Amino acid sequence: YFTGGIGKKRLLDSAAGSNQKALTMVKMREITVDFPSEDEQKKIGAFFKQLDNTIALHQRKLEKLQELKKGYLQKMFC
Repeated sequence: YFTGGIGKKRLLDSAAGSNQKALTMVKMREITVDFPSEDEQKKIGAFFKQLDNTIALHQRKLEKLQELKKGYLQKMFC
């Protein structure tokens, strides 16, 4: 959040000093951090859960195909 975009701007705007910027704990506590709403967080979580399930499904399919390939290669050279 603080490495780019609005978070970085908020951090730099709160820092004091000209050559060596300093940020006190008091100033750090004043910086607001934006979070998605709870409903949006749930939707994002559901999306990533579905993505994980899809990846796992394809991983299992790939493993089965690799075993099938191994079996065919063994038959081919026997």
